[in-house]
Amino acid sequence: MAKISIDINYIKDSLEKMGYAISDCVERENNGSFWQFKFSNSSAIVSVYDTNNKKNSVVGGKAEDEERKCLKEIVDKLKCKELQIDPMNRDIVDLINNQEERDYCDFKVEFHHEKGDLLHDILCLSNNTGNKDAFLIFGVADDGEVVGIKEKLSSNNLFDFLRGIKFAGGHMPDVEVKNLYYCHKNIGVIVCKSSKFVPFYLTERYRKVMDHQIYTRVGDTNTPANKHAEYCDIEKLWRIHFERENEQ
Repeated sequence: MAKISIDINYIKDSLEKMGYAISDCVERENNGSFWQFKFSNSSAIVSVYDTNNKKNSVVGGKAEDEERKCLKEIVDKLKCKELQIDPMNRDIVDLINNQEERDYCDFKVEFHHEKGDLLHDILCLSNNTGNKDAFLIFGVADDGEVVGIKEKLSSNNLFDFLRGIKFAGGHMPDVEVKNLYYCHKNIGVIVCKSSKFVPFYLTERYRKVMDHQIYTRVGDTNTPANKHAEYCDIEKLWRIHFERENEQ
């Protein structure tokens, strides 16, 4: 059996993208060589062995059982390059570490039970007046505490839902689903991309979301579902629309 070629820098970079703050990465010898990782934000100690055994990484230290189990599965996959960490993961980790919701960042402990609430959040974020990419992040409490999610987000379910909504001009918000990590925990993200078609609004009411009503997000606060955005914010959105209308 061919020996696995371990790319230790790939493992290190991936763990950092996931939010692990590596305080030590040392190559050691003990019946063969291995690398040992320690972290400043976790009590886990990870040992990655230079052998052809795909699943012999060891997670020790004082980490809880859940973290040990999940982190071992992650490191074993990274060792064999069976797992690739999305480049966006680092950006989302940074947003969470700031522990502050903004006009382009909204934390949710869990996925919406009510689809009207989901639609309202997507409209508010997509209509942010900075016209930035905005992020609806699941598995994070309002205070920035990461609790994780048990089931991954489904892009098919989201797109099927949005295709059934009557958007003005037939312009649906440009969204993307990402299933990412915060350390060993799974988090989900709906990316609401910057668009020239702002402001997005409905021509037919959907549950709590009113028709012909423009919503946005100011700071960490969405426009209430039964109200319009402020006049000045609506004006900003239409100005963006007309300034970008000739973009291809």
